[in-house]
Amino acid sequence: MYLRRVDRWLRRASADPVASQQQVLRRLLDRAKRTWFGRKHDFAKIASHADFVKAVPIADYVGRLDLMERIFAGEPNVCWPGVVRYFAQTSGTTAGDKRIPVTARMQRSNRRAAMAIFAYYQRRGRGKVNSLMAGQLLFLGGSTNMTPTGNGSWVGDLSGIATRSLHWPLVKHYEPGLELALIDGWEEKIERVARRVMDRDVRFVTGMPSWVKILFDRICALRGIPPEGGISRVWPNLQLFVHGGVNFEPYRSAFERYFTAMHSPEYLEVYPASEGFVAIQPAPARGGMEMLMDNGLFYEFVPLEQWGQADAPRLMIDKVETNVPYCLVLSTNAGLWAYELGDVVQFESLRPPRILFAGRNQHFINAFGENIIAQQVSQAIASAATASGAQVAEFTAAPRYAERDRPGAHQYIVEFDRHPHRMETFTAQIDSELQRLNNDYSIKRRGNLGMMPVEVTAVPPGAFYDWMKIRGKLGGQNKVPVCSNDRRYVDDLLESVQSMNSR
Repeated sequence: MYLRRVDRWLRRASADPVASQQQVLRRLLDRAKRTWFGRKHDFAKIASHADFVKAVPIADYVGRLDLMERIFAGEPNVCWPGVVRYFAQTSGTTAGDKRIPVTARMQRSNRRAAMAIFAYYQRRGRGKVNSLMAGQLLFLGGSTNMTPTGNGSWVGDLSGIATRSLHWPLVKHYEPGLELALIDGWEEKIERVARRVMDRDVRFVTGMPSWVKILFDRICALRGIPPEGGISRVWPNLQLFVHGGVNFEPYRSAFERYFTAMHSPEYLEVYPASEGFVAIQPAPARGGMEMLMDNGLFYEFVPLEQWGQADAPRLMIDKVETNVPYCLVLSTNAGLWAYELGDVVQFESLRPPRILFAGRNQHFINAFGENIIAQQVSQAIASAATASGAQVAEFTAAPRYAERDRPGAHQYIVEFDRHPHRMETFTAQIDSELQRLNNDYSIKRRGNLGMMPVEVTAVPPGAFYDWMKIRGKLGGQNKVPVCSNDRRYVDDLLESVQSMNSR
């Protein structure tokens, strides 16, 4: 009954996304108009989105660092009414560790978004959620351990905040249990979680694909069975894998090897961020995620090609177009206002509003005027894996600049679970798919303007894991960068591989 109510809310909000978003903005402004930020920016006088754009400029975490520090110190009514009691700690590339405010209202919104996952899944068939609830639900996140701030508040991984607010009926089925969820050390956690859940009736798994894959490998090793079809033997009733944070397609073939054709789970993609829960995939077919239009988040969209320009437009949901990359800007019921999330999305449809996650606005390659975004890199890798029979474990890409008589190129560092039948096929398909997806890249290639086809460098099994471990980025929401316009990740990774080979 509750899920039917949630489903009605989802359908009502997506049927008229403009009205839903206008209402969200009005509620947020009204709620925060007496805060320090609300008074400074005259929230009481804002009557339209155009007024909001004039009153509140876009800023990232660094741009609002002074406010974040005041909130973290326990000052009340800075950007949202009251004192913030929880902070989600994330690893930022520009600001170091970020501590994102999580208010009571944001926690309620996140709980409702979690229930929306099950409401969307229920649409796929009568009795599906009932069947899930006959077994256990495995959440493989970061540590749920929280650190007191000294001001009566707590800071930690968002999964720790979420676990503390688990309600019936999820708490009854939650794995790996509160004790193991507290563990900080990733390798100890994987070992103990694997031993706990390998004999349980797990029917639902959620987590970052790369980290779930490591858990699957460990479970198969403990059970003494090969990975091929292994998880279908361990958990024959596994129904649903919920994933997010990365484009799943490059990893799909490597992931599916754990299942037999008769016991393969369904997949459902989600778009959660520490700043708010953005979207959920509504249908079983591969496709976009439906944005949550009425859940405490107000969205603005800035065309990626105009990002950083003083006159760049800030568009509401009624002004966006399909197949155009936009930088996502959020205002939230945790007191973030015109906040640069750093993510890039593309719309697949407008009513209902469904998006594809296209990467980070700092993750792109434009060394030769080719303007490649992360989504195109991921799509090219997925196409190459299919064409060559490969299974990709991990990858990243960066430009390699011209050297003497050798023109520049895109260098892909790839770890394979199964190598391509022919590496030439894998490499050529990346190049071909990028030409199909990106006109600038195609023009550069056809004109041979100082740029050669892609180069693929295969690294040994475990190379990416060792590199992430060295960087202190194991587990949780940590992820391998899809690509970068400089060589900081690639060179660091190759140095790590060289060090590993010399041991």
